[in-house]
Amino acid sequence: MTLVPRRPYYAFRRLENMSTLRVAPARIAVLSALALFLTHGPTLAAPSVTSVSGKFDHKAVVTISGSGFGNKGTAAPVVWDDASGSDIKAKWDLTWPNANSAYNMAYRTPQRGISLPHSNISRYLAGAHAGSGGANGGWNVAVWKNRVISSYPAYTYASWYQRSDDNWVFGDDNNYKCFDFSRGNGGYDLPYNWYIEYNSRPTSRTSGASWHILDDAYGQSNASLDGPTSDWWFGSAVNPMSGVWSKIEVEIKYTNQKDGYIKLWENGKLRVDYRGTTDRYPGTQRSEAIGGYARVTNSNNWRYFADIYLDHSRARVVLANNASLSSATIIEPQIPSAWSDGSISAQVNLGKFTAGQTAYLFVVDPSGVVSSSGYPVKIGGTTTTPNAPSNVTVQ
Repeated sequence: MTLVPRRPYYAFRRLENMSTLRVAPARIAVLSALALFLTHGPTLAAPSVTSVSGKFDHKAVVTISGSGFGNKGTAAPVVWDDASGSDIKAKWDLTWPNANSAYNMAYRTPQRGISLPHSNISRYLAGAHAGSGGANGGWNVAVWKNRVISSYPAYTYASWYQRSDDNWVFGDDNNYKCFDFSRGNGGYDLPYNWYIEYNSRPTSRTSGASWHILDDAYGQSNASLDGPTSDWWFGSAVNPMSGVWSKIEVEIKYTNQKDGYIKLWENGKLRVDYRGTTDRYPGTQRSEAIGGYARVTNSNNWRYFADIYLDHSRARVVLANNASLSSATIIEPQIPSAWSDGSISAQVNLGKFTAGQTAYLFVVDPSGVVSSSGYPVKIGGTTTTPNAPSNVTVQ
């Protein structure tokens, strides 16, 4: 839509021969400033990292200094689950399956020939679609976290590693879901839920796959996602049964207005980019799930997850393997413990990074603005602000 500015009646005087136009100087200044604002919009300064102190060893604490970080009321994420705890239910409001002990979602050491995604953890989260005993007995393999959304917009950022068993049994329509947003306190509150899934779906270890979103309330007045549904198909996906781990990141703006979004990155590449309403379900109680439903139940159909980070803010700190975040293929969230506009303290999460590598640190502020370039750090090395050179004159 093209906006045509209207002439303010007080700024112009029509003369008899229309050859002379008088504009008050003060009004020229006001109109010029307004035109500049409408053309360029407000400028938000990107976060800038100026120094980092501390050693980048796994689980060490570093301090990040700079400007434009914004203020994050609760520095720590809602959940950080690297499977190092003693009870999975201490971090999650609901875990499925939970009615089939041999196959329940739990912290597990490597099993069935499925290695860890990296050497900085000793366990992953795993459960199996092993039985047909209902929603909690094998139909779903997932962890849920509850929240209340009483006003909009609200946000989520989450990341995790995922893969499926090498001996996965395929069949039926190979339905397989990866993330769920639902009304209520965990579990699918049909029809008030939407989810991220594969469609086209993997049909073998070597087949392709694509990303897709779907709202079970589609066609109802309070469906959360905007149609047409032809807009709900997105980019290619890594087949989770192909024998490799993939890193998933999602960022979501929940709102009943048209400016909401769902973004999903896989190994650093943007694969889902939905724009529109994202939450028009009744009530305020909501839950989010990592994992979900699969059509085929079989004792071979295990799912594996690692390093689950879930937060209700866009603000975060990450390490990446490229000075440009959009070009990175390894992105590891750091675990903040204190956050102010000029300083962040965070526990180091190396993930796939190993000693001697150079990684790049990025800060994302609460409005979603990312630092323009990564701050280089040496993994396993101590990083401090360099001393300014002496006897240098700037002319």
